[in-house]
Order: sequence, then C-alpha cells, then structure tokens
Amino acid sequence: MQTRPIRVRTALPEDCKSVAALIFSSHTISFAPFASSDWVGSRDLNEYQSKWKELLATESSDTRVFLAENNGEIVGTVRVSSLDSNDFDAQLNGMHVAPDTTGSGIGSLLMKQAITFIKERGFKNVELGVIAANVRARNFYESHGWELVEELTDGIEGVPIAIYRLHP
Repeated sequence: MQTRPIRVRTALPEDCKSVAALIFSSHTISFAPFASSDWVGSRDLNEYQSKWKELLATESSDTRVFLAENNGEIVGTVRVSSLDSNDFDAQLNGMHVAPDTTGSGIGSLLMKQAITFIKERGFKNVELGVIAANVRARNFYESHGWELVEELTDGIEGVPIAIYRLHP
C-alpha cells in the first residue's frame, strides 16, 4: 500500500473526537514520565471530547487548530489562539503528536503552519507552556525560535512548566 505524505490542514468541528483521542493519548502516554500517576489517572476521554467539541465549534479568525494527517488518520495537532493579556497577544497550545510518531517531523510541519498563521495574524508576542522536565519538547521549541521566559514550579495541576515566548 502506498502512503501519502503528511498533510496539514485546519481542523473542522467534526474532528473533535479524533483530536480529543490524540491529546488524551499524548497526555496518558507521553506525559506519564513527567506527571504523577494521580494526574495521569485522572484524565477522562469524555472530558477531552467535550472540551474539543466546544473549542472547534467556537473558533474565531484569530484562533486556529491545525491537524497533521497520515493516510486519513490524525497524527498531530496544534492550536494558536489570541489572548487578551498585557504580556502576550497569542498562545500556542494543544501541540501533540501521536506517541508512536514522535521524532518523525510531524511536529515541525505543524510548527511551520502555526508560525505562518501567527505571522499572518500579526501576533508579536506569543507564549506556550511545556512540562519543565520534558527536555525533548523544550529542545524542539527552542530549535524553532522559542525563548525561555520563566519556569513555574507549581505549574498546571501540580506539574512544573516552562513558559516560552516567540517574537515572530
């Protein structure tokens, strides 16, 4: 069977279950080494589906979710959304690649698309948060021009995170 190249596209509301499943998988597999077993065990696929159903149904012109597809299967996702903040005007979040495809270039394809969107929208100060102990992810972001701003030891749900900034 011939495989097609990875395709990056804008997410549609009907993609919510696939996006939720990918992020749930990433959180429960890829994040497991960095978070407590209580945190990993508290993940609920139904909550992810509800959240992403709402997010994909309420996008604005300054918010976009991009998906990477491989032969029709969603293997990566990233979200850029505008912020009403004094420090940042947008945020990159929901950057996940299927655990079995990490290191295959999918993240770079998604990052390229996200940065293009950021520039098109004229965002000047964009932030992201990443698990502080996730050195591989941090190296990935730094290789794409993101600069460390601060580390939060309390983080999100007790998981320490590092905040990065991009000035496109």
